Amino acid sequence: MKSRYVWPATVLLLSACAGKLQPVPAQVASLPATPVPPDVVHTSRYTLVSLTPDDTLRYPLRQIASHTLVTPRKNPVITRGDALRAWLTGTGYGLCLPVTREMRQLFNGPLPDSQRSPGPLRISEALEVIAGSAWNVTTDEVSRTVCFQRAPQTLS
Repeated sequence: MKSRYVWPATVLLLSACAGKLQPVPAQVASLPATPVPPDVVHTSRYTLVSLTPDDTLRYPLRQIASHTLVTPRKNPVITRGDALRAWLTGTGYGLCLPVTREMRQLFNGPLPDSQRSPGPLRISEALEVIAGSAWNVTTDEVSRTVCFQRAPQTLS
């Protein structure tokens, strides 16, 4: 009979001596941020197409292209102006107007044979190669034109 009263008494004594338990705040599991999946569309059974435009769509002069300029029979000289127009074909860009005397000097100059079939290159880099180091290439995004200005001459 004594053992029946000893157990509850022991529990009461031990619980009275113990302090109140502080509730433990629930720890939120720190999961790494999940990347947002790109917007894609199924165009066929195994083909997904992204809905975000590529850089080449936003910046047409960054396209990678390759051109081969064929020598015409009537005039066997291909000018740098011909090459610049050929590289700008299909980009939506054109050469800026009005054509200054300095720009006419650039456009009427002969194109070196080594530059008749360059590529694959970015179109912007091809324009710089054709113009040469004496010219700076600038673009006007509003009117979609490409202009050439003489580079400042450095003394060597």
